[in-house]
Amino acid sequence: MLDLENVNPYDDAQYNFAYLIDVSDSVGEDTLKDAKDAYIQSIQSLIDRGIADVSEFAVIPFGSDASLHGALDATEAISKIKSLSGKNGFTNFNAALEKANQFYSQVPSGGQNIVYFLSDGYSTIGGSFKESADALHKVADVRAYGVGAAQIQDLRIIDSNEPVIVNKASQLASRFVDDMGGLVADKSQNTDSQGGGNEEIEVASAPVNEAVQQNSSDTKNEPHLGTPKENLVDDSVSQTPTTSIKPGIDNRDNLGVGGNIDGLIDAELPIVNVEDVSIEEGDIGTSMAQFVVNLSSPATEEIQFSYQTVDGTATSGSDYNQASGQITIPIGETKAEVDIIVNGDREIELDEEFTLNLKNLTSATFANNQTEYNKVAVIENDDVAQSSAIIPQNEAQSPPLEDNTSLLEGNLMDLQSFTDEVTINFTVDRKAIYDNTVGFYKINDIEGTITDPVTGEEVKPSDGEAYAKLAIELREKGLEFSVGENQSSITSEDSLLGGILYAPFIVADGEIDSLEGDFSQVFFSFAQANSDKAEHIRSLGNNTFGFEDMLNGGDNDFNDIIIQTEVKTI
Repeated sequence: MLDLENVNPYDDAQYNFAYLIDVSDSVGEDTLKDAKDAYIQSIQSLIDRGIADVSEFAVIPFGSDASLHGALDATEAISKIKSLSGKNGFTNFNAALEKANQFYSQVPSGGQNIVYFLSDGYSTIGGSFKESADALHKVADVRAYGVGAAQIQDLRIIDSNEPVIVNKASQLASRFVDDMGGLVADKSQNTDSQGGGNEEIEVASAPVNEAVQQNSSDTKNEPHLGTPKENLVDDSVSQTPTTSIKPGIDNRDNLGVGGNIDGLIDAELPIVNVEDVSIEEGDIGTSMAQFVVNLSSPATEEIQFSYQTVDGTATSGSDYNQASGQITIPIGETKAEVDIIVNGDREIELDEEFTLNLKNLTSATFANNQTEYNKVAVIENDDVAQSSAIIPQNEAQSPPLEDNTSLLEGNLMDLQSFTDEVTINFTVDRKAIYDNTVGFYKINDIEGTITDPVTGEEVKPSDGEAYAKLAIELREKGLEFSVGENQSSITSEDSLLGGILYAPFIVADGEIDSLEGDFSQVFFSFAQANSDKAEHIRSLGNNTFGFEDMLNGGDNDFNDIIIQTEVKTI
């Protein structure tokens, strides 16, 4: 018997497009509208040129999590994009890239795979996404786009070549369409499979002219009628009655997921929905991260599910208390709570996250229509030291820096607005086993370009080891910091020339004099310059840099070395 769920009407698709769209809380309403318009215009361009006829699409919106909608035809993809809404929690690049890999693992081989990735910021949860990005590069041409404050370093990990950042999302449409200019459709490969949708698919188990309805990503919610032609599959099996799949009804049992309900399903089950949560960690004691479980309608019978916490960048035992158990929602009730204990501390660190995994649900349906449901708790760091400009007494006072925030531009120290020498106070905290060394070097632009003073040649982070070697040679001599003991700090007052951009670097577990031509443990603000192509330096806000000293991003806590900068004289 032919399995309608696995029938793919695009077995000979020449192009497989995956559209990854950031719909997190950071994406403004106007930005999301313009981004959706850009994706829709790109699909319309493919329709106008006949390419859509030989293509299939996946739409992958992502926030705290990601969802895969596909394979779709062009009309379905446009409809799905139009339906997207924002305010979906935090930003999880890794989840989006994993869904893209899932899509391409399911499409037939032979087509050209093209990914359009779009975000307005950087990944805030989900850990390192480099492995997922590398896997996607092996099967697809990945084109990454950023809007406004998007992080070029993150997008470079995702893009197969070089990402594009635009100031406004309204500029995306023309970029998308231009980038598709070289695509050509060869319809001769697809005349059999593209002609009339699924009309040529015959199902042996359904009587002639009896409607067979299906619940899959390819359906257009239209019945497929069998015709009295020769069957394409073995018709020796007995015919089975039609199962009706109705919107708003839990259909998973009929599709082989879950329990043993037979025949027609007519009872609408409550939908379980849980929101992501965030909580300040506090300095001492404990606080409670509470996940509220809401039902779409009162329980008509007892609803049960099990839960378990899963570490992300937050670690059970130190950041929060691991928990697992089972929740029962009595008949007539509409909500329940799952409480997780969060431990306070005084460490300066990034926000951290863990996941609450729900499964083994009975008598209800998860909102994601899957057998498991994951929600994220973010533990918000409240220990980043605040700073402000210090104007020494008896000095001529210049206008102070507003909130002292203009020193850092992304992961760089920006002194371009100063014309004279700037005195800066550096506070360096060590929270790592490694004996690390950190320092700074001049760069030409925010892309990290540097110039060889001998040859005059420009060198970029993408030049890898050549860039690392020259950056170390161009470092600010005497502006190198190393803290002797773990869990201790030092302060230093130094002067730098104004009118210049400076980038930080870290020598992991070593000193500059001991490198001896091996730069594999020297990490920069630009991932392409790093031997592992991972992010190792991040702005923590308030003129503070965080450094990660382990290969491949380590535990991504960016607190192995923390440098806080403060202007002392202007």
